[in-house]
Amino acid sequence: MRYRDRSVIATSGFRYYRITGTAIAPRPICLRTYLSLAAGFVLLLTSQAAAQKPDLSALETTLERIAGRARGKVGVALIHLESGATVDVRGHEPFPMASVVKLPIAIEVLKQVAEGRLTLDRVVWLASSDIRPCCTLERRHPKGGVSRTVSELLALAMVESDNTAADALLKLAGGADVVERRLRSMGFQTINVDRSEGQLLLDMAGVTNAPPAEQWTIELQRRLVADVDRASLSVGRARYLTDPRDTATPNETAQLLGRLQLADLLPQAETDLLLDLMAQTTTGARRIKGRLPPETMVAHKTGTTAVVINDAGIITLPADSKLAGRLALAVFVADGSSIAAMERLVAQIGAAAFEFFTGKAIPVRPRVARHR
Repeated sequence: MRYRDRSVIATSGFRYYRITGTAIAPRPICLRTYLSLAAGFVLLLTSQAAAQKPDLSALETTLERIAGRARGKVGVALIHLESGATVDVRGHEPFPMASVVKLPIAIEVLKQVAEGRLTLDRVVWLASSDIRPCCTLERRHPKGGVSRTVSELLALAMVESDNTAADALLKLAGGADVVERRLRSMGFQTINVDRSEGQLLLDMAGVTNAPPAEQWTIELQRRLVADVDRASLSVGRARYLTDPRDTATPNETAQLLGRLQLADLLPQAETDLLLDLMAQTTTGARRIKGRLPPETMVAHKTGTTAVVINDAGIITLPADSKLAGRLALAVFVADGSSIAAMERLVAQIGAAAFEFFTGKAIPVRPRVARHR
């Protein structure tokens, strides 16, 4: 089943187009329009739709109450795509992205595919120094010596947040500077991509003596982290929480999601591909999706470290909702009491937004045993 709703009239800059099964690609948007979007997500609506923009003040109060009870720093941004109504809590403040960074990396790769500079069937060789901690590629091929196509790497990075796949795509795209320049050209000024996943993980662990990346076997990376004393680890994590690198504001993250959904960042085929992958995400089942009805469609990307729990995605509301449509929701939680507590907080925020727009209480779901 395709994720995209193909009957919605979408707006993109000053151009209107209909999203259908045989969609017409949106016309290029002028730079002035992109820069205006950097100041806030703008949907050009008819006067009738604008008059129907919902009042989200009650939802804002609820979100502030949930965030206020939490330990640590919480940032939330929400956009109702059909009306353009927005609400945020600390939405202009920067938060560490963690693996949410894989979303702008994927957008850059698919942009290059659309431009003809890359192809989805291009084969990428992974040497021993390309393997990163976490997930399928590291488990099955810890010594490298394996190849994957761009399409396969995108699926691994987006569906299960594979760090090896993400760093391979970042390298293939030209590095962090290339991804960040693309973001700036699209009008995003507060989404920062600065390091590879491998470098970020070492920095956060307090490693200060890492050799050049060409020597980073998985054994070396694990040994470097294991050799860090407790005090240095605490310093590394504290520095990570205040480091301006690899951060984003909730507001611009929600704008990124919204513009992706409206095919304003990529052509239709690449947009559909990326949203389909995000709808298959296997990580973060206890976050935005945690308290939603199980049939709810959520296309999202999570971010996880020992001190950060994030989730950013698009929720498709039921057709019989009080205010139907789709929600672009970004939730960032930093330095909470525990991973489980931070995940519960994200789930509470997702549930509050869902109940507000549907006008219905979510039935209590049976508790699911946690598997480690």
